[in-house]
Amino acid sequence: MKVLIFAGQSECEKLLDDLSGIDSETVFIHGREAMDIPANPAGADIIIGGAASGDIVTNSVLTWRCHHHTYLTPCWFPLDREALAEVCLWPALAIDRFDRECKAGPFSEWLLEVAQWQQNRMHFPESGDVRERSGLELATALCFRRATGVLSIFDDEGAEGEFFLRDGNLISASFKHLREVEAFYELLCTTRGGYAWNGRNLPKGIEQHPLSLLIAEGLKVIGEANFLYRFAPNTDRQVRTTDSQSALDDAAAKNFTEQKEIYRLIEKTASLSQILGASPLSRPSTMAILAKWFSLGDIAVASEPVSRPECRVLVVDDSPLICNVLQTIFEGDQRMSVAGIAHDGIEALKLIGEVKPDVVTLDLQMPNMDGLTALKHILIREPRPVVVLSAFTEATSRLTYESFKYGAVEVMQKPRNAVDPSSQPGNIEFCDRIVQASHVQLAAVRYIRRREKSDPDSSNAAADTPRESDEKVLLVLCGAGGIPSLLKLIFALPASKPLPLTLIGVDIPGQVADALVSNVKRDSPIPMERLCGPGPLTPGRCYVVSNEERYRVSRENNRILVDQNGEKPAENTFFDDLVAGAADCLKSRLTAMVLSGADEDGVEGMRRVKEVGGQVFALTPGACLRPELPERLIGLGYAQEVKNIEELSRLFDIRQTRVHPESIGEATELLSDSDFTGEGV
Repeated sequence: MKVLIFAGQSECEKLLDDLSGIDSETVFIHGREAMDIPANPAGADIIIGGAASGDIVTNSVLTWRCHHHTYLTPCWFPLDREALAEVCLWPALAIDRFDRECKAGPFSEWLLEVAQWQQNRMHFPESGDVRERSGLELATALCFRRATGVLSIFDDEGAEGEFFLRDGNLISASFKHLREVEAFYELLCTTRGGYAWNGRNLPKGIEQHPLSLLIAEGLKVIGEANFLYRFAPNTDRQVRTTDSQSALDDAAAKNFTEQKEIYRLIEKTASLSQILGASPLSRPSTMAILAKWFSLGDIAVASEPVSRPECRVLVVDDSPLICNVLQTIFEGDQRMSVAGIAHDGIEALKLIGEVKPDVVTLDLQMPNMDGLTALKHILIREPRPVVVLSAFTEATSRLTYESFKYGAVEVMQKPRNAVDPSSQPGNIEFCDRIVQASHVQLAAVRYIRRREKSDPDSSNAAADTPRESDEKVLLVLCGAGGIPSLLKLIFALPASKPLPLTLIGVDIPGQVADALVSNVKRDSPIPMERLCGPGPLTPGRCYVVSNEERYRVSRENNRILVDQNGEKPAENTFFDDLVAGAADCLKSRLTAMVLSGADEDGVEGMRRVKEVGGQVFALTPGACLRPELPERLIGLGYAQEVKNIEELSRLFDIRQTRVHPESIGEATELLSDSDFTGEGV
């Protein structure tokens, strides 16, 4: 038996002395001779890794483990498993041993275990512990057996995965928030949890990935991922972007969209561990990308930690468990700190005056003083941004809608993982939205309340009156964080005047859009309805489209119609799809406005509107909860900046087929005081 020893000289001598009782047929290869042996199947039967962290020792052992010919070579590490995890991403075998005492007796016993493992490694029970059969071993066994069936994985953090196989090929896969190949790469690094195998017949997939190739590719990516430790040995450190963006120049690069998302996470001054938890790619792929960016100078380790949190949060919730979860999440983000915790509205109002938080997270259902009442008092007595955290049940749908009306800048789902909130991949996005809410100008938080009308039937009659088909059409895009602005816009519209045909695209699920429309119809005489199915659109009405639906606007015999585009595409093109069809058929008759948005979706569509002679307006970024899309459109010259909601409401005047930029600023004066008021709640 050949045993490779990767260790320093003094450490190697001690290991050889401790193993002197091994039988004479065992050959120990060490020192310079071990470093010179290439990774090949005949080179070694067993590897002993040194206790050194990083450097040539760890890299040499990784070379063998990440080579597709030698990755099944068992390894003994005279150090703790946790110590190795701090210096490398290790694709483990269950037979690997971590024991600081590498002596002849235990080592001989381990060799017997290795021999038995080598005979049985292609077999495993239908269910078991991943500690006894690692993800790498399961994948290998299924590959060699040309297995057909479903492998289910359950890790210790509650994440689940399913891998559908046919004849040793991967048909489809999901694990945590990952899919297909990325899910498989994550499986190769899984060492804790449980598994279950269900061998059953499966139909052939459209695209199949041979497991043998996936294993080889995955190990290669893991090898590349470990270069990250050369640049950033401490994953708790923050990283920052530099002036260089050479790695993002090639839009055709593999996983380019996901790379942009990772880059955005870095721009939020997140730590490496947070980036790895929130990345849309697997740990190996993400680490490999980060290592490449470090080598190109696109990112660097932040020299100094953030000295002062930019966002101080007051947490208001009657549940001690939720308060603890939120505190853990917020204190895990270096941008944030918890200024205080209150358990009802009365206590919240008292603490706001004392601790002066930048933002308040507010539960709705609490004793003594409920969240909605507290929200009203906060905006009167201590105005500041408020984010409502809701469970989004049918019972709370009206309350969350009322929260938007009364000035909440955002309504978000409460965190679901109360066991280990620090492990949630969505924590960075959750904190992003809280931090962004804290920066919203108070003018963007104020609620515009419609006054009661004396004759509600007259406005409906005016709105339903048929008009000429050559009037302008409005297209409103309400991206992430835009619902408060949309509600304020709706309530600012003059009830006594007819409206142009209006399409409102909202970046929310269909069920939420249904609830939004039903609640708005209770409070506003504006003729609004959900767009349901293809057909002609009626002038004078507002139609709401959710991000789960795909419609394309067309024109036929002076009528404006919508057709369904089929299933939702994989890429995020909801806004672009909606805008492009409208621009092509309406041309200069189309006026588009953007209230908020976080992504690139919508940029290409607005470029098309400008190209065909239409007009585009964007709410000023300072009044948006998510300003990225408006900023992008204004910066590219695709959109004219509008300072507030009142000015945007001027665009709904059907008497103007074209709106001149200089006339927008006069909107507030042109609108009557009887139409809306701008005071707080």
